[in-house]
Amino acid sequence: MLYAKQLIPEIQPIEDKIYLGAKGINQWIWENKVQAEISQNLLREYLSRGMHNTPHNFFRKFQLTRNLLFHIAKLYEIEPFQIQDRHLLDPKFLHQGFEGLAKDGFTSTLFHFLMRKSIQNGMLDKDFPFVKASDKQSRMHPRVLSFQIHMEEKGLSRKYIRNTATHVHQLLVWLCANVQMFRTTSPDTISIFQIKNEHLLMYRTYKLRLVRDDGNSRISFAHSIYAIRLFYRFLHEKFGYEAPLQRFYSIKAPRYSPRELPTDQQIEAFFHVVAQYARNPVREEIGYRLMFHLGLRLSEVAHIKWSDINLGTRTIVIHSKGKKSHVLPLVGKLYSLLQELHTQPKTTYLLGQKTSTIKHEVYEYFILYAMITGWPFPGGVHIFRHMFITRLAYKGVLPQAIKELARVSMLDTVGLYMHMAHRDQHMISQIDLLKYE
Repeated sequence: MLYAKQLIPEIQPIEDKIYLGAKGINQWIWENKVQAEISQNLLREYLSRGMHNTPHNFFRKFQLTRNLLFHIAKLYEIEPFQIQDRHLLDPKFLHQGFEGLAKDGFTSTLFHFLMRKSIQNGMLDKDFPFVKASDKQSRMHPRVLSFQIHMEEKGLSRKYIRNTATHVHQLLVWLCANVQMFRTTSPDTISIFQIKNEHLLMYRTYKLRLVRDDGNSRISFAHSIYAIRLFYRFLHEKFGYEAPLQRFYSIKAPRYSPRELPTDQQIEAFFHVVAQYARNPVREEIGYRLMFHLGLRLSEVAHIKWSDINLGTRTIVIHSKGKKSHVLPLVGKLYSLLQELHTQPKTTYLLGQKTSTIKHEVYEYFILYAMITGWPFPGGVHIFRHMFITRLAYKGVLPQAIKELARVSMLDTVGLYMHMAHRDQHMISQIDLLKYE
């Protein structure tokens, strides 16, 4: 098992390019995103002022500006490319947009920029009152917020985290509206530990009735049950709480489908982009290769220290969930990069000074590197762990070995990957029977 990594073939290098560093990311966004999708000079002027921002903040500004264009186009019933300065500076639009859309710092900054331009052009009265929109979104329970942070540490995608937390929040909303003992509380203050098995079964019956009578999808039901069970698993790991999940089961639904993964060439192209744009190419490449070659979770990567690494024996100790430790091998490109990093100034952790900063930057820069690479694959850095397990399954590694290498608690998780691999191999063998000349 120590050398299972060797079952995964080394990827051949591609042609070198000039090193541009992190500043080159903003230039790439400008040339490939802003100029391609933002034609209005006024909005280009706004975005040009943010070229000095960190890459993920600059990309966030671009996304919000593009979303604003779609909103204005819908408002005036025209196409985004037909929007002119007069649409952007219209006092009626600015008043409506500032009250309804400016719910975060970046969007508020954009609207203030447009307001100043409108005043300068004599279209808006400088004394016109504006009131910032209140965020009407329901507040999340502190335990659910902790659950979100837990999922972020695992490197899961924003969409998955948002959907999973929403399923749990919907349970709390339903309990406060339908169970007598919780009606005096709100979804963000309800006592999680007072929720009993009977309450969960009532909610399950309600959700099942939506499937049977109202046409809700079985997949949605399965996702809801899975999210709640995952939440209680988190509470057990965090607080030792025994979850009241007796008979709280899902129903059969085609929840899983094969996921398209990057080819060897696409993976190498990604690492080439990292080498071209990263602030510290060696350090950042190590972070992503730890997930790709060893299947590490984002939280595990962030907590690695030099004391966990033994370059002499070519091994690394991983501290996983449940305070368990695992020894994994260091071979190939990953080992040589660690040797190179060993000559650089040391930080508290292998990849930086603070675990929270490491996790945030590894995730945020991954989104940018994947975009520059042209990856069409949704999700976050968890795709690397998915690739690690999938590759082992396709190589025919025994389920028990994959379970240990991937550090998962149940063979059922491994079984999904094995099933996908066996099915694909069976289909290939059936096609081969045709023996095309």
